[in-house]
Amino acid sequence: MAIVIDKNRCPENHPCPSVRVCPVNALIQQGYKAPKVDAESCIECNKCVNYCPMGAIKNLAKVF
Repeated sequence: MAIVIDKNRCPENHPCPSVRVCPVNALIQQGYKAPKVDAESCIECNKCVNYCPMGAIKNLAKVF
């Protein structure tokens, strides 16, 4: 799984805006905790990466 969430950059206590843009519901948030990625569902489309206002969601396959 290449999509990871940097919990140091992801503020808790709010609904994650990137959760709603995932076309396969692979980004999951319980309550207001930092979201998690369901590796089996994720298609690595990068919509969550591009939408995250804090830059907390990264695709490690795209980092050189």
